[in-house]
Parts: sequence; C-alpha cells; structure tokens
Amino acid sequence: MSISIRFNAGECWSYLGKRLRFERHLGDDLLYFLDEARLGPFQIEGDDGELHAPDVQWAIEAFAQGDLKRLRDPQGPPVRRRAALQELGPDEAAQMDPMANLRAFVVRGLDALPETPRSDRSYRLALAKLWAAHPDRVAKFSGQPSPRAARRWMDERGVPGDRTLSQMVSMSGRVKRRPRICPEVKAEVHQAALWFWSSRRWSITDAYARLSESLSQINAQRKGSAVLPELERPCRETLRKEIRRAESFETVREKYGLRAANTKFKACGKGLSATRILQIGAMDHTQLDGVAVFDGVEMLPLGRPWLTAIIDVYSGCVVGIVLTFEQPSIYSVMECIKRANRPKVHLPQSADQFPDLRSIFGRFDEIVVDNGREFAGVAMEDGLIDAGISLRLAPVGSQTYKAIVERLFGTLNSLLNEKLPGGVLKPEVLREFGYDPEKDAVLTLSELEELLWDAITLYHITPPRGQSSPPAQLWKESAKADGIDVIGDDAELDKILGAVRYPCRITRSGVELFGLTFHDEAKVSALLEDLIGYEPVRSRRKGSATARVKVKYNPACLSEIHVWNRHTNRYVTLPCKDERYAQGISLWHHRRLREWAALKGEEFSSEADRLLVRAKMIRKLEDLAPTLKGKERRAMARLLNSPKIQSLSDGGVALAYAPPRHDGLAPVIEHDLLAPVRSDEGRKPSRPARTKKRKPPKPRRAKAIQDHAHLKPQTGEIADFTVDLSTWKEIDL
Repeated sequence: MSISIRFNAGECWSYLGKRLRFERHLGDDLLYFLDEARLGPFQIEGDDGELHAPDVQWAIEAFAQGDLKRLRDPQGPPVRRRAALQELGPDEAAQMDPMANLRAFVVRGLDALPETPRSDRSYRLALAKLWAAHPDRVAKFSGQPSPRAARRWMDERGVPGDRTLSQMVSMSGRVKRRPRICPEVKAEVHQAALWFWSSRRWSITDAYARLSESLSQINAQRKGSAVLPELERPCRETLRKEIRRAESFETVREKYGLRAANTKFKACGKGLSATRILQIGAMDHTQLDGVAVFDGVEMLPLGRPWLTAIIDVYSGCVVGIVLTFEQPSIYSVMECIKRANRPKVHLPQSADQFPDLRSIFGRFDEIVVDNGREFAGVAMEDGLIDAGISLRLAPVGSQTYKAIVERLFGTLNSLLNEKLPGGVLKPEVLREFGYDPEKDAVLTLSELEELLWDAITLYHITPPRGQSSPPAQLWKESAKADGIDVIGDDAELDKILGAVRYPCRITRSGVELFGLTFHDEAKVSALLEDLIGYEPVRSRRKGSATARVKVKYNPACLSEIHVWNRHTNRYVTLPCKDERYAQGISLWHHRRLREWAALKGEEFSSEADRLLVRAKMIRKLEDLAPTLKGKERRAMARLLNSPKIQSLSDGGVALAYAPPRHDGLAPVIEHDLLAPVRSDEGRKPSRPARTKKRKPPKPRRAKAIQDHAHLKPQTGEIADFTVDLSTWKEIDL
C-alpha cells in the first residue's frame, strides 16, 4: 500500500516543535523546507552522520509517527493575506461587500467571549448570546450565520486583536482562483472535448468514457511513485462545460459540416425588403403545433392541420391563408394566391372594431417561395405567368431567406396554443378515439379557423419587436399612397391558377383526362375549328380533326377543365360528362376509387359503375372507422369528404370597388391578366430537370395485392378491404 503526501508551496509544518515552511520540490524525491526560526534550509541527519535535505520517505515516516504536522496559517489562505493588504473604510467595505460588517461583528464579538469549543452546538450558543447582548446592532442584519460559517470566519479572517475590516471583504471574483483540477487532468479534459467535436458519432458520454480510460492508464503508470500522485477523475459536468467552451465555427464544422456551422455562426444578411405593399410576397407552409382537430360532420379526429400563408414583405400583413388537413400541394398554393386577391369579408366578429383589416388583399408583383415541388413545379410558374406575377425561388438550404414567414408561423403557433382549450368535445368521445383532453388540444374545423383569424387579427394590430407601427397601420398608409393592385376577373383567375397538363389531345369526343371525358358539343367544335390550323398535317388523324392543347384543372374538383385556345388567347371550360360522379370529387379521391375498384374487380367504365363503387367504398370505410388510428383515420376522412379547402364564400366572390373618398379609402387598381397577350402561345415553361435523391430499393412482395395491404381486417364482414390509406399522397400531379 503506497502512501503519498501532497506538499504545496507556502504551507506551514511543525516538526518536533520547529516551525517549517515548505518551499518547493528539489527533484530526486528531495524536499526543501525553510526553518522560520533561523531563516535557513531545514536539514536532517543521515545514517552517515551528515546533514541532508529531507526526502519524501522521511516525510512519510515522520508524518505517520506524528512528528510532522501540517499547521494552519494564522493569516489564513493566500487570498485572505492579499485582502489584508487593502486599506478600506467602513463605507467602501460595505459597498464592496454588504456582508463585511456582519463578519466583523461576529468575529470581534466571539473574540470578546470566553474561548468557544469548535463544535456546532457551542458556536450556536455563542452566536445566540452575541445576538441577545446587542439587539440594536443585530437589527440591521438579516439573521444569524451558521456555526460552520462563523467557525470559518474565525479561522480565516485575521487573528484576535488584528481583525481589520479589509479582511472581512469577500474576494470572490476579485482574484484568480486556484484551479480545482491539476494541469495534467485539465489537458486530458481538453483533449477529450476536442475528440467529441471530431466526429458526429461521438456523444458526451462517449467522450467521458474515453477521458476515464486515459486517466486510468496514466494512474497505472504512476502507481507506486511517491512524487507523482494519482490523478483524480473529474465529474461529467466538468467535461460538458469544457465541450461547450470549445464550441466554435471550426469545431461545429468538423462535427456537423459547413452548412451547420454557417447556420449557427454566420451573420444574417439584410433579408427581403420592399418599398410598398404588394411588391413582394413570401409564401410557405407549416404544420400547426399541438392542434388535434375533429371533423365536425363525421366526428373523426384528423390530427394536426397544415397552414399555407402568404405575407406582404413591406408591411408584414397576412394577405391570404389556407387551412387544410392535406399535405402541401399545388392546390393549396394556388388557393392561397386566389384568397389573397379577395377582400376579407369573412373575418370573425372580433375584427369588427378594426374595419381596415378587411382591405388587406391584392395581387403581388413577385412571390418568393422555397424549392418545394409544389412551388418549383411547372404548374406554379405557368399560372403566375398568366396572372402577371413573377416567381422567385429562394436559394437552396437558406432557411433564413424567408425569415419573415418563419417568424409569422412562430407567432401564430404561440398565439393559438395560448388560446386553445384542453378539450371542447365530450370526454367519452375523446376516450373513444384515444385522445387525452389534458394532453391534446381538440377542436373542430370551424372553431380552429375562427381562432386562427383571431390570432391573425391580434398579429395585425400589434407592433412587432423593433418597430413602432403595427402591420395594419403600415398597410393602410402604403395603400392610401400607392393603391391596391387586384385581379378583377375572379372567375378567370380560377382558370389560370390550376394544375397544368401539356400536351393533351382534343378530339371530336372532347378531352380524355384521368379516365374521365370532358366534353361540350358547341365548345369542342369551336376549339377544333380554331386550333386545326396550328397542327402539322402529318400528326392529324385522318377523317377526324384533332389538336394538341394545354389543359388546366383544379385537383380538388374534377367537375371541369380549362382548355387553352391559342387562337383567341382564352381558356375554354369543358364540363365532365359524368357530372354527378365528378362533382366535388378530387383527383386523389378519384384515383383511390379506381385502385379500389381494380382490387375488388368492380367495373369502372360508366358513370353508374363509378357511383356504385364510390357508395360501396364509403360503406366499408364507415364500418371500419372505429378501428382506425392515426394516418389511416386521416386518409379515411379524405375519402369520405370532399377536400377541406373551401372557397371563402359560396360560389366565389364578385369583386366590386367603390371610388376613392375624402376619408382615405385606398384606391383599387384593377390588373389585367397577361394570359391573353402571351407571346409563347401558352406553352408551358421549360426548365432543367430537378435533381432527385436516390431512393433505397423497395423489397419485393409475393403478391401484388400486398402493395396496398395495410389496414388489417378486424371482422369477417370487411375482410376484403385491404387498401393502404396511410401511404397515398393527397394530390398527385
């Protein structure tokens, strides 16, 4: 068993009545003690009768026999000796440390009492006597110190008869602390911190395990040495603090990559800026946090809804929103642009006291979006060209480019979550569908929309941080000076802002699209007469006129399509021949019905067949409803209902504007669509192909029907229903 004693420079020792002060190590296990009585080196007599410097072995033996003892320095630790050198007055000492007067009162009072034993009970009784003897002086103190604190003050704050006020001042933060870990351990902790930042794979636990292993190896080498003591292992918190101190651009780049380092440390640029309203709009999607919504008709929990919003860069006003339970798609994007062009006549009653909020609408000159498929696709660009709106794609990987939209989403989420109740439906209904009212905020669609507009109203009238005017005030002032640019033909806007399909072929039977036929005898005849002259002779069908056309359609309703007539520069609307089937049905819903009919072996050729398949599938879904959860239930709700995105009013909004008045009504400037004057004859825009990420190969399955098998049958009555609802996309283009 090895015994080691740590000698620190300046420590006082006693050997057989001699007072020694340790100075330093001399090497070869030799120690240098200063004999304070004769101010010379302390030496011991060796076996040869000569005087030698003491060594470590002698110190261990003398300490074990009780001859060598460590003494307490009467002047206290070095920091207290430094404090005694200060010259401070009572006011200055009290200003530096409010506890200085209390310490001086305690140590001087205890010095005046008979010698107090060092036990906690003795000190507690002594302090009680001191407080009872001087009630007027102790009234200004907050209370008695603990016996442990009083004993420490007596040991460190001078000696009896020499306890100056400067020694009572705390030196915390005024002198450099002695490191709690030795330099060798500190170097190992630093190396472990750098090792943590060297790879993304390593965690703090891994780095701490590596540090412990390194210290164990060093201690194994030092085992048996009297000069080199074993290194103590620091706590995990010491390593964590060192890791955080080492965090910098270089370390983050090494661990997480250049993009993560730039995102964390690179300063933000100026961002989007505009000089008037409706000059630049920023659009994006978000999924609302912590909002579980029930379908008010079917009473099905649909989950967290998606919010699409377009915001004016100049004023910060929300010009259009779309709330839906579908994934972001071209339909939600185009619907948001159309709603932005319409006056806000649907605001809740809470906005009646702010009539200016109803005039936040108009057509943007330019819209900034990210590189999502619904934004960067051909349909988006082609529709904006027809409407006379420029499209700007944000740089890839630049999350802060559209920071104004991200801040809006954060504000709305916080406002909504503060307003949401814990549950607005019956507890038995919530338990049936697996929702805890205390954990999930449950609302119906109409309630959520009303709360959302309440939050937007509050956002419009509240000045943002760093600005003196609220968004609504900035909008009103700019609208009065520059006017509001709008597209007056709302019906034509519905045509040009849709998904695009090019080329399609129109024949005497109309246009066939998605397995449906769109036909109107008079309109098809007029289209063929206008377009036949543009078709090459070789591509024409013998004995029958045909033409290639561009078609736009609403993915949420297949009741009609819009065919571009490049002769008249107008869109011609063709209704679906299966009017009853196509009314209110989405493209996603239509494709699911076709797939289910194929799996069931049902006919799907005539309108009667389609209506029969639709009715059968609805009955199966209603029987299966109580057993579904999560994505399956949301997919079922999409199949049972038409899309949740509705127009702001039934049948659309007819735009009519009053002339400007003396009271400041902003002038409305009607904008002409660019679709009739396009020089490219309505061709869809061309662009380089998008880079696609490689997807891992899907495992082959034995049966083709298993590609759609997800909903396991719960009873024998619905054992043939095996359609995968959770993996279907909402709107396929």
